[in-house]
Amino acid sequence: MEKSKKKGVKINLIICAAAFIIMLVYLFAVDKPENIIGALKTINPLFLIIAALFMGGYWLCESAVIHSLLKGIVPKVKFRYCWTNTVIGQYFNCITPFASGGQPMQAYYFTQFGIPLGAGLTALLSRFIVYQFVLTLYSAFTLAVGFGQFGNDLTEKGLMPFVLIGFAVNLVVMVFLVGIAVWTKGTLKFTNAVITLLTKMRIIKDPISKRLYFTREIHKFHKNFMFLKNNVRIIIKSCFFTFLQFTLQLSISYILYLGFGLETSGYLQIISYQAYVQMISAFIPSPGAMGAAELGFAGFFKNIFGSLTGVTMMLWRIITFYLPIIVGMIHMLLLKKIGYAEPSKSDLENISERDA
Repeated sequence: MEKSKKKGVKINLIICAAAFIIMLVYLFAVDKPENIIGALKTINPLFLIIAALFMGGYWLCESAVIHSLLKGIVPKVKFRYCWTNTVIGQYFNCITPFASGGQPMQAYYFTQFGIPLGAGLTALLSRFIVYQFVLTLYSAFTLAVGFGQFGNDLTEKGLMPFVLIGFAVNLVVMVFLVGIAVWTKGTLKFTNAVITLLTKMRIIKDPISKRLYFTREIHKFHKNFMFLKNNVRIIIKSCFFTFLQFTLQLSISYILYLGFGLETSGYLQIISYQAYVQMISAFIPSPGAMGAAELGFAGFFKNIFGSLTGVTMMLWRIITFYLPIIVGMIHMLLLKKIGYAEPSKSDLENISERDA
């Protein structure tokens, strides 16, 4: 890997480490050290282990989805390659803004494992489509089923507008993807019309490059929709594992809730609130949505966890954000040790060109 690339990774890791320190400082600033230590002593260690296992299950489900999609193109692909690829992707998703670093690195390491670049990219892009589809349905379900139970609570806290905006953004993305699938030419016309409008408003300064970029992306996603359309069994299997993946991840907060011996709130409310935190913070440009995720958790769960909110938020972030970084780094070091080279900047640029 080139020096500039290594420097970028180190800077992002330093930012993540600094965020962890700031989180601890904030925690000890708003509460007394003895209260924090006392709270940590009250949680049942078994539930911490279960929460970590749920995170491991999340990675296994992700691996299963990628393996199912990739197996439709490369029948003899090994599951362990998909597991390693998943963990590496999670690592780079955590340390890059908008989780933008995961997919290029995953595509590169697929080629290192002997999987054609085109096959890897098709599987990864198809995975994004399935992920977005299930996320939108999951969010719609939690809103429709849970609104009657805790809609007033969200309104009183002033959080309902954020929930609706987050859901609307996810819905727009899903509608846009469906539009690409069934109405490619119309989607291109609509996109070009938006670019023209934004150019007239002087928000976009280089409309030609933007038109070329979105034309490439739309045709790329259409190609992957055709792959999914011709493999219905793979779609069903991928959606099932993605649904299970979301459930495991969103249940981690509930496991911590049980670990503290709390009983007043229900499972549906907690996983719904966790889904809203994830839905809203997904569009924050900082690595791992740092800042927004913590503030969102505190805002949604303050009344549920009470004085334990800060400690629970810290444990939740350690399991869902810092643990993937640690596990991903270990896998990266092991790969390097057994001879798999890290990508250079030109390697990743070649992947982007092929992706186009």
